[in-house]
Amino acid sequence: MSCNAVQKDIMKQVKILPAIVTISLTFTDEATIIKEPVTETKTLEVSLMREEIVIEKRPAATTAEDNTTTSENPPSKNTRTEIRIPLIHEVAKIKKEPYVKEEIVIKKKPRTETKTVSDFVTKEKVVTSNNNNNNIAEAS
Repeated sequence: MSCNAVQKDIMKQVKILPAIVTISLTFTDEATIIKEPVTETKTLEVSLMREEIVIEKRPAATTAEDNTTTSENPPSKNTRTEIRIPLIHEVAKIKKEPYVKEEIVIKKKPRTETKTVSDFVTKEKVVTSNNNNNNIAEAS
């Protein structure tokens, strides 16, 4: 047998136990998102219109053109006259409608980090020698 043939046989018999790294998923942390209503008082100023009665007194007109209404139907002296004038006013009504004020986006982003792990690995080392104590081949 030649030296190369012996070396091939030795290489076939050497067992190297490879280190296998297994990665497992572990839940280490958790994010909790809570959405809750918050009640606050909001004050707005709103302009509202209302009508008022304004009564003016002025001297009677002396010409016949201005005094036609009072001279045709003069009120009686002993009767009470009541005049009703409708007044209009605006009332504020509060109507609340939900709307989207803002949106939030929640994403999970994977991050890769490199960690150095170490452990003991066992391997076999074969040393052969002939009768003259000379090393023929060494495999590791």
